Amino acid sequence: MNVASFLMRNPRQKREDLGDYVLRVVLESLQQKDARVRAELVDEALSFYRGRIVDSVEEAAEERAGSEKRRLEAQLAELKAKHQTLGATHQRLVTSYPMSVPVREAEEARLGAYRLARERAALLAEYPPGTPTMMSEDIREKVKDPKPKWAKS
Repeated sequence: MNVASFLMRNPRQKREDLGDYVLRVVLESLQQKDARVRAELVDEALSFYRGRIVDSVEEAAEERAGSEKRRLEAQLAELKAKHQTLGATHQRLVTSYPMSVPVREAEEARLGAYRLARERAALLAEYPPGTPTMMSEDIREKVKDPKPKWAKS
């Protein structure tokens, strides 16, 4: 079917809905006296309508795909920018890493210093040196280790 010749024989009015247009053309075609001509005209109108529906569905699908593509491209650009920011932060952290001390090592060193100070206090409380006293034993038993300052326990 030639769409141009169909539209020339059946001009579409301005702002006329496609369904209304085809219905009008079919009703006009049904007024033909010859049954064979009438059937051909109705068939041609319905064929035109099917073609326009297919075109409309394809255009809508292309439009949705285009908008989805634009949305995904914008999201990709946003994620790339975020990735670059995180990469720069990571690089800065990596360059400062040799100067930093892990929390675990810092906690172990802090606890070791505290225990050493506690033992030194207990040794100073012994009299004569090397002979435990009640005070030195209390220092060893009752003074507890400190809670972690940086690590979660």
